[in-house]
Amino acid sequence: MKRDLFNSQAMDTLDAMLNTRTVDELAAQFHKAVSQIGDFYCVAGIIRKFQPGGLRPTTSSYPTHWTSHYMDSNYGRVDPVLRRAMTSHTGFGWHACDPVRKQEKILVADMYDLGLQDGFVMPIHGPDSSVFLVNFGQRARKMVSRRVQAALAMLTMQYYQHYHYLTAPPTSEIPLLTQRECECLSWVANGKTTVDIADILTLNENTVKFHLKNAQRKLECTNRVTTVLRAISLGLIVI
Repeated sequence: MKRDLFNSQAMDTLDAMLNTRTVDELAAQFHKAVSQIGDFYCVAGIIRKFQPGGLRPTTSSYPTHWTSHYMDSNYGRVDPVLRRAMTSHTGFGWHACDPVRKQEKILVADMYDLGLQDGFVMPIHGPDSSVFLVNFGQRARKMVSRRVQAALAMLTMQYYQHYHYLTAPPTSEIPLLTQRECECLSWVANGKTTVDIADILTLNENTVKFHLKNAQRKLECTNRVTTVLRAISLGLIVI
């Protein structure tokens, strides 16, 4: 049966993620949302450019025996998925990561033995040379479709923003956005392009870009989507 990846049930789960108060509650809602999209194992975590050793997980649904085997084998040092995530600014499928070294090929063979032949990785680059990513391993023996990739990418960004919100050091101030910055972000959240927003607000396109860039800088984000999600989580805009 073909699933509607953006049905009301899925959107309710995304809303529930934003309302969680602990990282454990967030992880539970995240895995619930993943299960509504497809049959995946997934692990979320952080890798740092100058700190070898692989991924530092924040949550995982992979079997315990596989996680132990992965760590005991030091696969985090040779995983081609992690290597590509350090330089990729868009999501990518496992099939894009060709294993070259002997250990990489052994890792891929072990993944096949686990029943995983393809997956999808969504990296999000932070301002401190770190990369937050979610690695989804598809348990069905088929390629991850573009439609499913889009849903997983959206889910990853939602998880990332709220995880960042829950774990950030306490601050006495929420970044102050101007009315125009909030208006532009609200229209982005509603799927409008720069050209659309310029027409709606009777502004020059470069002016719209200026307001969006300012909001992105103030909220310490790397792109429009994460800026919108951050603004929503802080209550700066409502959709």
